[in-house]
Amino acid sequence: MKDDEFFYVIDTDNVGRLHNVVWVHTHCKYAYREFSDVVCFDSTYLVNQWRMPFASFVGVNQHKQSIILGCALLTSEDIETYKFVFSTWLAAMSNAPPTAILTDQCESIKAAIAEVLPDTIHRYCIWHIMTKLPAKLKGVWDFKTAKFEFKSIIYNSITINEFEEKWVGFIQKYELQHRLWFHNLYLEKEKWISIFLNHYFWAGMMSTQRSESMHAFFDGYISDRSSLKQFVEQYELALRFKYKKELQAEADSRKKHAAPCSGFDWDLQLQTHYTRPIYDAFAAEHLKRLYHCEIERHHDFNAWRELRSTV
Repeated sequence: MKDDEFFYVIDTDNVGRLHNVVWVHTHCKYAYREFSDVVCFDSTYLVNQWRMPFASFVGVNQHKQSIILGCALLTSEDIETYKFVFSTWLAAMSNAPPTAILTDQCESIKAAIAEVLPDTIHRYCIWHIMTKLPAKLKGVWDFKTAKFEFKSIIYNSITINEFEEKWVGFIQKYELQHRLWFHNLYLEKEKWISIFLNHYFWAGMMSTQRSESMHAFFDGYISDRSSLKQFVEQYELALRFKYKKELQAEADSRKKHAAPCSGFDWDLQLQTHYTRPIYDAFAAEHLKRLYHCEIERHHDFNAWRELRSTV
């Protein structure tokens, strides 16, 4: 199928050897116009016999599906390479930066984003940080308790003050003052600690799991033994299959309505505005609260009735 608005840029060295490639399909551009709130960028996937990292820009659509918003093949992972990737991808998207971006904790990526996407909120993948924790706590007394307490501080702190107090107490308790990893994490707390980031919209993402699930999807088509030619051909096949699933989800959402989660008229109205997966997520949260609140009539007016609820 011909893609008249297909965007690509090939970066070569001074003798014409391939360095980096960035490409964006028309479908990706249209999807980005609707779902540019938060983008996940990942470059950890090796896809061909030359071990070139495959970088992907991934978003979330109205059916809670992972969607491709652009791709790149890289020959290095330094600051200049990432600057090229981000600036080229941004040009493909009419220079409209995402509201927020989620990446691995990487100095080169951080520096490139700061320069190319200075107004975009940058968050680190918390999963990759947590996988390093066992090694960074090596030698600490009562390792299991220390690991549990660290996770509790990260995930359960309700206020910034609570986090600050618990962090200081944790560092002192386990004598981690001279471990540079913890010191550097604290300096970048606003890029990965939930309490500093929860007031932004993240489409349910705290890690680059969206990209990783996309990697799993491509695994059925691409391997680290693929040639560049095979990669391109198989990538196109995978993408077509992905688009079909998106269209099927849209059709299913229009045809199949969930049973109302309450007897209120606004419940039926929500079903006409939300897709099925979004409505199901809303209903699950709503029902939790509905069983723990009291609703009373407060005023009756000619055209409407005011109700008040207490949780």
